[in-house]
Amino acid sequence: MKILIIEDEPAIRETLQELLELNGHTVRAAADGRRGVELARDCPELILCDVGLPGLDGYQVIAEVQKLPQCRDIPFIFLTARAEREDQRRGMALGADDYITKPFTERDIVDAINARVRRQQPLRERLEQLLAERSTVIGANWSHELMTPLNGVLGGLEMIEEEAESIQPGELRELLGLIRTGAERQQALSNKLMLYYELERLLAAADRAPAPFISALEAVKDGASQAARQEDRAADVMIDCAPVRLAVFASHLQRAVAELVANACRFSRPGQRVVVSGRLRERRYLLEVADEGPGITPDQCARIGPFVQFGREKREQQGLGLGLAIARSVARLAGGRLVLEPRTDGPGLRVTLDLPGQPA
Repeated sequence: MKILIIEDEPAIRETLQELLELNGHTVRAAADGRRGVELARDCPELILCDVGLPGLDGYQVIAEVQKLPQCRDIPFIFLTARAEREDQRRGMALGADDYITKPFTERDIVDAINARVRRQQPLRERLEQLLAERSTVIGANWSHELMTPLNGVLGGLEMIEEEAESIQPGELRELLGLIRTGAERQQALSNKLMLYYELERLLAAADRAPAPFISALEAVKDGASQAARQEDRAADVMIDCAPVRLAVFASHLQRAVAELVANACRFSRPGQRVVVSGRLRERRYLLEVADEGPGITPDQCARIGPFVQFGREKREQQGLGLGLAIARSVARLAGGRLVLEPRTDGPGLRVTLDLPGQPA
């Protein structure tokens, strides 16, 4: 296994390197956090990192490493002289897999590495199988998003198991909150995956029955309002849609609008407007979501698809890159299309659901 050690104390760093090499591992070492982030670009299979580093501390190191697309699923173990639960919770929230408290023994290190390998491998195998079964984009960079929430869940459960006799009620509630957050994020990601593949299945079905015509305004408002609340941007989202009848399932339309509004909120700043407008023109309903963010290029507009994200190297994003793909599939099911184009009246992006419609 290729292991990266980031430790500023020479004696500990050299001892760890020797110990790991004697156990058959290939080891590289850095004496400070900035150098450690540079070495992490070479994709080690595991990182051991001191918390109390000069310059970038361990928490800053893991945050920087997880910004690197190729490094997001690398197991990360903290080395620390402190074993306070507050420190552990902070590390777990950032995606750390484990803590080893100094002074440590050879057995502590070997056991921790073996435990991380056992925990990671089944997840990777399942993800690879899912990729093969679903014929998704080769090299799709989304395993990190499915695996990270589990760190909070498994890490919190581990702490409860290890300290069941001494943990205080307030600490227990906090840990359970962390576990719930991870589980809810995992559930949301799973639901989005299932919806995307269900829409793709419907599109491929030869005997697909058309959706009934519905009064669509309520579904549009519900989807936009839901996303605005979840992104804490309710004051920025403006809805100005004419009533219309569309041949689409209300739940699908609501979800498509929610995905488009959520994307617009994430790629714009608080205070910048996100406008949802809808007008019927010659039996076509043009449902537009326009933001004032940086927008994307025409080339990127042409490359939307499942598991594709733009600008992730410049800004932190959570998710699978499925929002636009879901909205596009909903449009196709309704006999329409999804159109992305840079705004001509200022900065930002305009996304349009162009759907067959009837007057309400």
